Amino acid sequence: MHIRWAVLLCVGWSGVAAVAAHGADPQAAFVSARPVWPKGRQRDMNLLVGFRAVIEAPDTTEPPVLRLTASTLYRAWLNGEFLGHGPARAAHGYFRVDQWPLAGKLRPGKNLVAIEVAGYNVNSYYLLDQPAFFQAEVVAGNTVLASTAGAGAGFVAYLLPYRVQKVQRYSFQRPFIEYYRLGPGWDAWFREVEVALTPLELAYQPAVALLPRRVPYPDFTVRRAVQPVASGVLQHRPRTSGLWKDRSLTAIGPQLKGFREPELELVVSTEMQQYASQLGKAPPPAPPAPVVPTLLGRHGFQIVDFGANRTGFVGLRVRCQQKTELALAFDEILTEGDVDFKRLGCVNVVRYQLQPGAYRLETIEPYTMRYLKIMCLDGSCMLEDLYLREFAYPELPE
Repeated sequence: MHIRWAVLLCVGWSGVAAVAAHGADPQAAFVSARPVWPKGRQRDMNLLVGFRAVIEAPDTTEPPVLRLTASTLYRAWLNGEFLGHGPARAAHGYFRVDQWPLAGKLRPGKNLVAIEVAGYNVNSYYLLDQPAFFQAEVVAGNTVLASTAGAGAGFVAYLLPYRVQKVQRYSFQRPFIEYYRLGPGWDAWFREVEVALTPLELAYQPAVALLPRRVPYPDFTVRRAVQPVASGVLQHRPRTSGLWKDRSLTAIGPQLKGFREPELELVVSTEMQQYASQLGKAPPPAPPAPVVPTLLGRHGFQIVDFGANRTGFVGLRVRCQQKTELALAFDEILTEGDVDFKRLGCVNVVRYQLQPGAYRLETIEPYTMRYLKIMCLDGSCMLEDLYLREFAYPELPE
């Protein structure tokens, strides 16, 4: 049985063996790294910070490992390729330490280790409301190759403003939706060793109580959509009355933290209710058609089926000849042949604003879905790839 999205806090001996095989230490400790965060911003809501360090491949028999933890969540990249996501959840005031083996993945010479770290600082059922911090090091045995505020090459921090900060919550249970404004080269900071960026001043954060991970690591299997199930045209129908507004939008305050509606740069849930879908005629039964490549013009959309409910990170590769506005809506079922983003009282939408160029995109948050609706609200784009990086633990023997 796969465990999807929710994190196990304890496992049997087989689970311990799976963790050990991944290279995890029996004890949670850092050789040199200290917890850090951009100075004075540890309580900012919905802040996305990039940390990067350039290391040389070690000339040693000791296998190199990236060891890290954070208060909210992180996504790690090595030389521009996905490495891992975490950390595993723990009780309030405790933080689990992840380890990602780098053996066989480093190239000769310089290597770029880059980590996106989110600081949400809101209460939710999903992540605890705790001041943001990040603590990481790359080690080979007891040799520290890089660390936060310790030995080896230093991790340098940068503000990542391409994720729009002032957006609504996903729901009263989870923090913020994802809305991105991107231009060519937006991802150079985690794909290229040499890049011109303005670093942030870091400040030491209080030492935290560390725990070993103790649970298996997800295998992050990439799942392609099985087939397209519908396509059509969006009809823009402006409306101001009768709009669905969840309490996570209207009840922001001391008991439910977030940005109030007048502060938001775009109220995505309201925007999506300005469109109605005109579905095309159902195709005759036939072998599954390919999902990509697909050209989406202004107000065009396509709905794809992943074959089963899965939890993971939505990824796509798109090419835009003009400024393009994309929205990705998802759900576990179809409602009258369409995807209803608000069916469960959540804002099941990821939003992108793209300047002309080619993009490899992937959400930093995991979502559960079977059906995904890709909508071009403005402009046009060629959808070249589409997948879900599954967030599921490997099956363990009984």
